[in-house]
Amino acid sequence: MHYLALLIDDQLEKMSLSDMLSYRERVIQIANGEEPPDRDVCIEWMLSDTLQLMRRIDGVLANDLVEGFCTLLRAMTTQKRLFYSALIRYGAKLHLSPSELAQTAALESCAFRFMGVLNDIYSWDREWKVYQENPTDGARPFSAVYILSQETGLSFAACKRLLYSYCRELEIVLEQSTEEIERQNGGTLKPDMAKYIKALEYLMSGIEHWSQWTPRYK
Repeated sequence: MHYLALLIDDQLEKMSLSDMLSYRERVIQIANGEEPPDRDVCIEWMLSDTLQLMRRIDGVLANDLVEGFCTLLRAMTTQKRLFYSALIRYGAKLHLSPSELAQTAALESCAFRFMGVLNDIYSWDREWKVYQENPTDGARPFSAVYILSQETGLSFAACKRLLYSYCRELEIVLEQSTEEIERQNGGTLKPDMAKYIKALEYLMSGIEHWSQWTPRYK
């Protein structure tokens, strides 16, 4: 799903705002199963076939994922960044109760702020290059690196270093928040809840390692 989001983002970079909105609605309809994919368009059939297979395995969690994925698409086309958490619970088959999800909300916020900022750090050089070569609406920079640079007057390199330190602080916040949740639950977490928290940690570290090594950002 992360890979498909990146492929879609590659297409958005080439579009005007009106084309982005039209393309977004097309992809959302395919994701929701409301429109069949064009079998000659790779992204469309990959998205459709992947989600159909996931629905066969677990329809409830798959639909949660689709909802988050569509929210991501809407955010991408409004020049904002948003990540979705349903994929973790789908992949690990974790059905958390509403009260457990409420308890982990702060952890999710921390983890996805970490991933959003980290992605902005590592993708910035590529994004800036793409925009310089093709200044379309879809390629217009809307990155934590760019915003911080505009607000402080610091160089892009300096802003990346500051944001990297911010990510390290978020790791500490995640650890402290986890300890507080354990304390609230008498020092012991239910297995699914413990697995979900560990999955957030793995997702954070996995995104960082991927961002460091992917040829996409080099």
